[in-house]
Amino acid sequence: MPDSSGDPVRLMPTTTTATPALLVKVPLRTTSFVGRQALLRAVQEQLQAQDTRAVLPHALHGLGGVGKSQLALEYVYTHQHDYKVICWIPAERESLIVFALAGLAAHLGIAPGGRDSLGAPSADTAVPAVLEALRTGAPYDNWLLVFDNAEDIEMARSYFPTNGPGKVIVTSRNRHWERVATPLQVNVFERQESVELLQKRSPDLTPEDADRLAEALGDLPLAVEQAGAWRAVTGMLVDECLDLLAQGSPEILELDPNPDYPVSVAAAWDISLERIRENNPGARQLLDICAGMAPEPIPRSMLRGSRSVGIPPEVDALLRESIKLNRAVRDLSQFSLVKVDPRSDTIQMHRLLQTVLLAKLSAEERALVRDATHQLLAAAKPGSCSSPTEWPAYQALLPHVLASLAVISTDIYVRELVYDTVHFLYFWGDHEGAADLARQAWNAWSAVSGEEDIHVVRTARTLSFLLRQTGGIPESIPLVERALEVSRRSDGDPEELIESLVELADGRRYQGRFEEAWDLSKKATELARDLFGPEDPTTLRGTHSWGVDLRLRGQFREALPLDRENARLLEVLFGPTSFFTLNSLNGLSVGMRESGDYLSARDFQEDVHRQARTAFGEEHPLTLRIARDLAVCRRRDGALEEAAKLAEETLQRFITRYGPDHFDALFTATNVSVDLRLAGDHEGSRRLGETTLRGYVARLGENHAHTLLTKANLAATHRALGAPEQAQELEDDAARRLTDTVGPRHITTLTVAIGQANTAYALLDIERAHKIDSANLAELAEVAGEDHPLTLSCTANLALDLRRLGRGAEADEIQRKAVAGFSRVVRDDHPWLLAARQGRRIECDMAPMPL
Repeated sequence: MPDSSGDPVRLMPTTTTATPALLVKVPLRTTSFVGRQALLRAVQEQLQAQDTRAVLPHALHGLGGVGKSQLALEYVYTHQHDYKVICWIPAERESLIVFALAGLAAHLGIAPGGRDSLGAPSADTAVPAVLEALRTGAPYDNWLLVFDNAEDIEMARSYFPTNGPGKVIVTSRNRHWERVATPLQVNVFERQESVELLQKRSPDLTPEDADRLAEALGDLPLAVEQAGAWRAVTGMLVDECLDLLAQGSPEILELDPNPDYPVSVAAAWDISLERIRENNPGARQLLDICAGMAPEPIPRSMLRGSRSVGIPPEVDALLRESIKLNRAVRDLSQFSLVKVDPRSDTIQMHRLLQTVLLAKLSAEERALVRDATHQLLAAAKPGSCSSPTEWPAYQALLPHVLASLAVISTDIYVRELVYDTVHFLYFWGDHEGAADLARQAWNAWSAVSGEEDIHVVRTARTLSFLLRQTGGIPESIPLVERALEVSRRSDGDPEELIESLVELADGRRYQGRFEEAWDLSKKATELARDLFGPEDPTTLRGTHSWGVDLRLRGQFREALPLDRENARLLEVLFGPTSFFTLNSLNGLSVGMRESGDYLSARDFQEDVHRQARTAFGEEHPLTLRIARDLAVCRRRDGALEEAAKLAEETLQRFITRYGPDHFDALFTATNVSVDLRLAGDHEGSRRLGETTLRGYVARLGENHAHTLLTKANLAATHRALGAPEQAQELEDDAARRLTDTVGPRHITTLTVAIGQANTAYALLDIERAHKIDSANLAELAEVAGEDHPLTLSCTANLALDLRRLGRGAEADEIQRKAVAGFSRVVRDDHPWLLAARQGRRIECDMAPMPL
């Protein structure tokens, strides 16, 4: 039996010696299950009829309370020997599906790079990995997934493995599943099944009395189960039971004339609820509080650890003494009002009971119950949301945070729970879910507290950041602009002003407004240094942002000492393998590379990559970003095959994680397109370059520097394909736009000019090539330095211009200068050095730098 970690359960076979399936997240078997043999056979027959080459769901649907989930659960345990792995997936919310699939990935060991030392997988790594594993049947074929309570058809179907060797069962009340699935209607019990369950609960019941009681209950399985529970506990006479049921029904209809639940089960619950209220008032009130949560399991640790919070005194008394709490849970369980799972140490309430309980409360009572629910959740807030060891605790609380509408609370501790939950979702990899919750919080808090409230300001910044991560740049910018306005006029903590400056700088980078970003991050850093000193975390965050902006402006030599010192301080503060330290070291290596020190940059980045792989694994986003920049370092150092291999692997991992249009995927695709061209796959380079360019235009716009350098790289591919006219059109447009946006002396603009001269040379317009190279050489020598490989490349190309113009002596001298310079700064077998020696044009590529 596993502990509360939720490890899968292997049950001993009862009817066969075959190895039972690996059961992942499957609830406990219901001991009171009776009958339904015809339905179980129908499930088996329809699943067998499914084409094993294509997953088609078999949907169980019907009214609430008819036992759809219990039927699916009984099928699982009855046929566990027919499958190799079975996973139960709560499907009412997308986040629950993601959690379940991530847990399955961890148990199957198929997402090792996305797991910490305790086996907590990241969502954006684990979910694609497990779906691919199910599709291919490795490590397990013949699997079964049960999507329980899946009301949103398209959302649930998006998580079905495609063409995999397994089966899918769906339980739902949504009849529209009939359009896409093989339906099986689940109705009320046959009378004999009702009688059997009642007598199983109360052996003293005669068949005649059980029949009378079943008639009054309408043979609804949930109502029969409930009546059987309180009849077994109380020993109530059947006539008295029938009187109470009759008395309860009109009251239920008064509460809700059109209930979403059968009247019989509500009336049956009324009897149990009244008895609990009489015997254990605190347990009855605890039930109301739990009704305000999600119908998913509630960790009992949340109750045990919640003392001295604003909840009713009767409930508070339960939480202060574990014996009283255990007694209350036992009483509720005996009346079948909650299910207790000792494996995960959770309790769970049927969603229909939650509906009944909430319907009984007045608006004022509901508000009090909701507040108590929020208080319990806030008191149970886990530790650092960025720590994988805390993720399971956040996962357990998330459905209750959402269902209880914690975002509407004005309590600061509840708001902190919501804020940290947003960040947990981001760190865990559910960026869309994080943005959605952040948006809910920002809307709710700003409406109640106003834009000056510190929680509103912080959430606006967070939402702005998350929108940029998910592609919503236009929407993100006004949010952080407004946050900065509020921070500037506020008399509050200056740290808020600094954070707003840094966040807006980040937004300006995505807009391509590098000068404004630099000004903002510089101000943030200087203010932080004055107020907090150079070693404060806020100062270090501002300094990192400033270094990013210096690199984007092409000021690599200015950025290097700043980045070196910041990385050193981060290592002292957070350790050598922390996220912040390694992220800073990655920026430092980019600066080293772009300043022209290709050899040292590669050696340095190889070490950073090794540290990231050790600390976070192959699949962590930071590891992948470091790998992407390492691939560029290898290419610039002349190791073309190694560079191409790493870049392609990294691109596929980014696509698997985020999709092809995510910024990380686009940045990497730009590099892979260059690698393909250098490897001679010109058509492949062109196709990928064109696709990537379209992605940049859609995400960053036509004038962003990253869009334009990708266009210039594509021009080089067209030259390689023998289409210089198309190359010229692309390059001239890129050069004009870059001149307008980042300036004529920006390193990217000057690198594009090297390509423009190459195009003119290919078109036999040697005069134009010479004019461009001559002017560009002077600019590069001043901006990048005379020994920068870009400057030396322009020098070598200028020698070729002169030679074609009949100026052989000048060409010889300039060529010797280029070769001598390359010999000092690159390896002996570097492609650019070889090209300079052999009198061939040098093509210089560009790589997007981190924003």
